[in-house]
Amino acid sequence: MKLFRALFALILVLLLAACGEPAAAPQTEATAAPQEADPAPVEESDVVVIATPEPTEVPTLPPTEEPTPTPEPTEEPTPTPEPTRAPREGDIAVNFPNYDTGVDADYSYQSDELRIAITVHEENLRDEKQNRDLAETYYVADIWVRNINSMHPLYGKGEFATRSEYGLDMAVRENAVLAINGSYNQGLILNNGKVLQGLRANKGWNSGAVGLIYRDGSLKTFYLKTESFDIKKEIENGAVYGWQFGPIIIRDGEQGPGAVSYSNMGYKARNILGYYEPGHYVVVYCDNQHKNANGMDGQMMVNLMKSLGVKEAFNLDGGTSAVLVFMGEVINQPLTEKKGNTTLYGRPLLDMFGFGEYDEATGAFADLSTLTASKFLGKN
Repeated sequence: MKLFRALFALILVLLLAACGEPAAAPQTEATAAPQEADPAPVEESDVVVIATPEPTEVPTLPPTEEPTPTPEPTEEPTPTPEPTRAPREGDIAVNFPNYDTGVDADYSYQSDELRIAITVHEENLRDEKQNRDLAETYYVADIWVRNINSMHPLYGKGEFATRSEYGLDMAVRENAVLAINGSYNQGLILNNGKVLQGLRANKGWNSGAVGLIYRDGSLKTFYLKTESFDIKKEIENGAVYGWQFGPIIIRDGEQGPGAVSYSNMGYKARNILGYYEPGHYVVVYCDNQHKNANGMDGQMMVNLMKSLGVKEAFNLDGGTSAVLVFMGEVINQPLTEKKGNTTLYGRPLLDMFGFGEYDEATGAFADLSTLTASKFLGKN
């Protein structure tokens, strides 16, 4: 029966197709879809209208301002110090300091023309010759001179001759801020470019070298035993001050020729002039008159001056002549003797070398009494 119905449906479709009428596909039991009932009309009262809410206006916030990062501080370049005065004839110090060099010193004098800082050392130094340590008291005076006129020789009683004078008296009379003993006027003497006749023409054990200061502030040494020396030529080259003494302690930063060769270089009080650059010098004194002062020999002087980094160093008269005068006072401990109520320091000297405030009006050092206390800090 099912087969018959299917065949009948197929024939019917073919007939309708042949007649040009579209035929509706017969619904079989398997394919017939159930008829859905018409939906009931929706009453208006049954409709619930949900109102769309008005959009809430979101306030526009101002943009958050990003904090500007703090820039790393730019290191300010150190300004070139303005010169404290106009250049003058005779100026020698290219690097004259614009600061106080005596902040940590035991004695200090500071001005725009002259800076002196002195430190006192009490310590053991190695004696290589005897393989021992020796207690020493020594003084290191760091000296800056702006103009060559702020240093010159001093002579007993005020003139080059054979008249002697105690170092303290000579320094005070000449108004030296700092004064050291010279060569006791022996051998070659050069003052302001002129050769003077020393007491001894011979070249003794301690006169085998020459030390010269030139117009540009430099210091040069000559070892007379092996090196040629022509004083006229050196004066033409600008030499203004000089001594025949020695030995040469340091030459070009190293041990000088003949520094330890002298036979009479025992342990004595010493007086050494050292040189760094034009206008920058150092004076080193050592005592040997008390228990913490045994004096130095040649090798000890070499070692000490090398430790200070000097370029040149020249030994001047020491021993009982070693008197270091600063601002009218003897500050080292030389040999002393009493004469009534007066203390005499060292022995009478024929010459010294002084540093002071140059007075253009007089052509000499300015009166010590006119120098203000602010320039003289004194001992700490």
